[in-house]
Amino acid sequence: MPATDADIAAASRDVVTATWSNATIAARYPSARDGSLDPARGYFDSLADAQAMADARGALIGVERRRFAVAVEEVLTIDPAAGVPQARVIDSEQALDATMLAARLEVDLEQDRSSLEVFG
Repeated sequence: MPATDADIAAASRDVVTATWSNATIAARYPSARDGSLDPARGYFDSLADAQAMADARGALIGVERRRFAVAVEEVLTIDPAAGVPQARVIDSEQALDATMLAARLEVDLEQDRSSLEVFG
């Protein structure tokens, strides 16, 4: 298939790179992702649009989230119609008091208990 005028115009544009970073997270996790210099690809007509997308992506992935395994001494039943299951987790050793999403639920009917993996 031959290249069209639009393909040629898109291929001959100057390349610009928009970046986003969070100094607090980079200092806390110095080896996280920064070992790779490959940027996430995106194609925009203006640097402002590219920067807006980089900032939006950074807002999603730049927030520090934590994951915990929680043992519950009873059988839990989750009703999916009630929405996304959440659990309040309090752990003084980890300085945590937060409502988190239940990412995985395992129910042990023989032992009459459940275990959750929570994320947030």
